[in-house]
Amino acid sequence: MNEQYSAMRSNVSMLGKLLGDTIKDALGENILDQVETIRKLSKSSRAGNDTHRKELLNTLQNLSNEELLPVARAFSQFLNLTNVAEQYQTISQSGEGENHPELLKKTFDTLKQQKDISESDILAAIESLSLELVLDGSPD
Repeated sequence: MNEQYSAMRSNVSMLGKLLGDTIKDALGENILDQVETIRKLSKSSRAGNDTHRKELLNTLQNLSNEELLPVARAFSQFLNLTNVAEQYQTISQSGEGENHPELLKKTFDTLKQQKDISESDILAAIESLSLELVLDGSPD
């Protein structure tokens, strides 16, 4: 269980870094700095540091209107990515965050054995897949 938790933490960390890079590229260093400051103060505050708790509250109260929405979205997206990592952990056989071609092969072999599903049906279903990752969080 400890190895699985470690793998999930590694995945969350990697996704968090990618999100940070995306925020920096899209919104600038200032927003990323605000997010990181709030994250660090929150972590310390949860651990019982009352000084950081007060600093966190002050930081949140002093966010400008221009900073408020992007900062809130950054934390929302981080939680979404954390949930993705947790879901992957739940469905992954080994929970190690790695690709499982043998699992795909087994799944396709099982599908091929179904009398009402042909290989062309499987191929057509795969070709029709469309996966998109949206990070802006804005309603369309």
